[in-house]
Amino acid sequence: MKKIVILSVFLMTIASFAQAQCDVTEFTNKCADRLKPLGFKYLKSYKLDFLNGSKKQIMYSYVFSNGTNYIVTLANNQKDNKGLYVTLLDSEKRPVASSYVERDKKYLSAITIKCSRTGIYYLAYEVKEGREFCGSSVIGFKR
Repeated sequence: MKKIVILSVFLMTIASFAQAQCDVTEFTNKCADRLKPLGFKYLKSYKLDFLNGSKKQIMYSYVFSNGTNYIVTLANNQKDNKGLYVTLLDSEKRPVASSYVERDKKYLSAITIKCSRTGIYYLAYEVKEGREFCGSSVIGFKR
């Protein structure tokens, strides 16, 4: 009986861990599919795993080049990207653009910018209202 109880607990732990995984393949494909119709080429993708609730922000850095147009696309497990947004910060971590429009309380699925200065930029991905999200983001460029 003791072995059955231990085995049951073990199997339930494995099952809950499997459900808590963040598989971003679908979201990455959704983000990447938006690039080509707009004339952008794929650069890089980022996994956004906020599922365990311990993270409120995930930050990545990328070098952007002067005169190049960039797009940052987002997709998650919520309709219309609700709750997930990105803020693009310059090398001094000052906001340049955001996919969340505070005035309208609206979440955008992409932001585009024309880089006016070569340097390191930061992509700060955040969730509103402490929600747990699994998502992806793709950066694209065109000259």
